Amino acid sequence: MSTGRRQTIRIPIADGLTLAADVAGPPGAPTVILGHGGGQTRHSWDKCELQLAEAGYFAINYDLRGHGDSDWSRDGEYTMEARADDLAHVAALGSRPFALVGASMGGVTALVAATLGLQASAIVLVDIVPKMNLAGADKVRGFMAASPNGFATLEEAADAISAYYPERPRPKDLSGLHKNLRLGMTGAIAGIGTRG
Repeated sequence: MSTGRRQTIRIPIADGLTLAADVAGPPGAPTVILGHGGGQTRHSWDKCELQLAEAGYFAINYDLRGHGDSDWSRDGEYTMEARADDLAHVAALGSRPFALVGASMGGVTALVAATLGLQASAIVLVDIVPKMNLAGADKVRGFMAASPNGFATLEEAADAISAYYPERPRPKDLSGLHKNLRLGMTGAIAGIGTRG
């Protein structure tokens, strides 16, 4: 494991799948586990991970199943309980005490894992609350499911995101978006939970 620089590892979980994670900081130090939001990847936390490592923490920054470089479930198992079980496997890499930091879906995953017995010393929620607005959650799920066959180009994906977030200017540089998508099996640019 890395003591200062970021190192990418694979974490075995259920059903022979693995999760991609970056680790940084001194092994054995208090651990902070970073979970990203739906439609994002571990790269959302890159700067934070390195800041935590520089502050003396052992940071684990992982891609949730079906996101980034982590494996996709072969049987479509993306329940919050499955994600919580994945988080327990991630937590086994660090030392105790550990803190969970989760944005949106990563935060819900941390909450569900805690209700199922994962004992974190702290849970930090970003862009999510314990009693979420179900209409808002349904809107996000609808957007994520709107393009099951992926996108032909990064520009097409950027257009879909711009339509969803009309108040945000469309980025001219799509390199950040490229980190959140990947080439699907058919050659289409796939989003989360799609196989393109």
